Amino acid sequence: MTVPTPAHEALEVFVGRWRANGTSYGDGQTADDPLASAVPWTSDESYAWLAGGLFLVHRWDALVGEQPFEGIELLGVDDEGQYFAELFDDSGNRVEYAVTCDGDTWTYTAPASRATATVEAPGQIAWNWEWRPGGDAWLPLCERSATLQPTSLGAVIGSAVA
Repeated sequence: MTVPTPAHEALEVFVGRWRANGTSYGDGQTADDPLASAVPWTSDESYAWLAGGLFLVHRWDALVGEQPFEGIELLGVDDEGQYFAELFDDSGNRVEYAVTCDGDTWTYTAPASRATATVEAPGQIAWNWEWRPGGDAWLPLCERSATLQPTSLGAVIGSAVA
């Protein structure tokens, strides 16, 4: 039976309920004016361990401009001790990321998208996402600041039932 390693324990920085706010640029963006289509991003997100403590389940419910955006991501450590993430969203996207950690910076890398998550302070993470629409130059996709939300006993019990 596999048991959690120190690499798994490092993922604990994400565990909890988060509120994120920022800006999304993707829809209608051009290389000549990559920030032209800026719309606000707000989301409620949660990261929780799957039983056994080997995989972290990330769920989000966002509003990007006027559009709802939901998804799920699984984070873990492979047999070679490397981090990975697999993301699925309500637009039909499925993306596999190689994930690395260097101090307080987590980096997600895939052929057409990448991100950095910087732990700025306990309970505060800055996210910067980029993408390559059509395989062209990297463009900003979204920037968000996430703040860990206080949990109450009722919220913990409710999440265990859900």
